[in-house]
Amino acid sequence: MENRATHIVLDALLVNEKPTGVGRSILELTQAMAQLNTHYEFTILTTSPESFAWLESNPQWNVKFCAGATGGTFRKAFFSQFKIPTLCRQLKADILHSLQFVAPLFVPCLSVVTVHDLAWQIFPETVEQPRRGYYQLLVPQSLKRANEIVTNSQATADDVKKYYPQCSKVTVTPFGTPSWAVAEPIAEQRNTEGRPFFLFVGTLEPRKNLERILKAYSRLLEKDPAPQLTQWPSLLLVGSKGWKDSHLRKMMQPLLQSGDLKIEDYCDTPRLKELYLSAQALLFPSLHEGFGFPILEAMALQLPVITSGKGAMAEVAGQYALLVDAENTDQLCSQMAILSQTPELRERLASDGPRRARQWTWEQTALKTFEVYDNISG
Repeated sequence: MENRATHIVLDALLVNEKPTGVGRSILELTQAMAQLNTHYEFTILTTSPESFAWLESNPQWNVKFCAGATGGTFRKAFFSQFKIPTLCRQLKADILHSLQFVAPLFVPCLSVVTVHDLAWQIFPETVEQPRRGYYQLLVPQSLKRANEIVTNSQATADDVKKYYPQCSKVTVTPFGTPSWAVAEPIAEQRNTEGRPFFLFVGTLEPRKNLERILKAYSRLLEKDPAPQLTQWPSLLLVGSKGWKDSHLRKMMQPLLQSGDLKIEDYCDTPRLKELYLSAQALLFPSLHEGFGFPILEAMALQLPVITSGKGAMAEVAGQYALLVDAENTDQLCSQMAILSQTPELRERLASDGPRRARQWTWEQTALKTFEVYDNISG
């Protein structure tokens, strides 16, 4: 009988040249797993092989370019459901780990599925069609057929158990703080020149609660600042253009014209670091998140955070951020005012943040993921 290492195929098709949350988590996880000694062999399926160039010298890892997986939702769905099983068969895979929401319904090997969030089900109005319909059609069966489901937070695991009670095999493999934010001690001084500003980081889409952020900020500008302030901070939105944003664009116009609001597109990590080190606070009161990388990025770089007081965001932030009801505009406005006018509060949150960020590590994520592989293949 052939004696060979267990072969794991990783569906990394959501990694692209400008990775955001899910894509970045895939890169972080694969880097962490590759750095640990393991008895497994891996093949990565990707449309962005250059993103995994650092694996070229690692004999336990192979990267396979999947040209046919690019395009719209239906093209990607076809590749996922029909091409990936064929590739698993050709590669003699023992485990397929689908590092996204949906796995093929029929695979010739064991199946692990990572669930990043269930926003499409909990807040369906915040996810566009046809992606929402694709999830509604395939996620239930995908999870039902999986040998193991892994989630990025306990909050996401609780959501899976609530909406899919038939799925008993759910393991939490908590994500870590993005490695670029904790790669080295902070040497830069915080930039306090010019007008202070609130920072938002994320795709400009409904799930991020931007409408309430804009309303809360507009109400803040209507208030008189404390005597020690000459004016309220400005607002900077950083992120790629999302869907259903025409209404948001109209709301933004008066603030853009007054100079109180600025917008930047997708930023690479050096630019993000510069912004985190220059802002007064991060605003991240999303309606729903599976994890929340910007929270830990900001904390690692000593930036105070205002975020949602429930779900994964509260789990990630703990007591090291100001927590708000994401659907309460007045409360969000109030916390923005308090943080702006209370330097000692900002100093405490900035000081405590790095300690919280160091508690979330990708090594832990990788080790827990290996435990899942061990359990189902052993």
